[in-house]
Amino acid sequence: MHGQPLSVVVGLYAEHARRAAVTSDFVTDDGFRLGRWADRQRIARAVGTLPRRREVELDAVGFDWRVDPVPQSDVTRLRMLTELAAYRETHGTAEVPVHYTTDDGVRLGEWLYRQVKRWRTGVLPEDERAVLELFGVSPRPRRRGPRREVPRT
Repeated sequence: MHGQPLSVVVGLYAEHARRAAVTSDFVTDDGFRLGRWADRQRIARAVGTLPRRREVELDAVGFDWRVDPVPQSDVTRLRMLTELAAYRETHGTAEVPVHYTTDDGVRLGEWLYRQVKRWRTGVLPEDERAVLELFGVSPRPRRRGPRREVPRT
């Protein structure tokens, strides 16, 4: 968290949110990726891992949650979104390869592929689309070619 206490980051969010929307790509003048931090808070709340105390603190400053938490009764979806959050934290993207399986044997890539396919055909409910958008998932086709630029020699 940029070496700052949570209360400082929450204050930073409140300060910037008064002037403009804190979008995913928002970076403060000192280089802190406040937008990514805010997205992590939203995702943690959506999948039920955000501590209640932090949620209360963020509510107090008018934090923009964008999506409601996923109901605890939807265990499979909650598990997959938790795996997607872990993948995104590790890889910096939610573009999970279709054949990706977690160390625990969870077929995250196949699950996400099915969700995007349902989205494209118009059968994915709005609340499920909203959560996937929060992760940076889109129904648009992925770009072709290598995922990272390869240095030329």
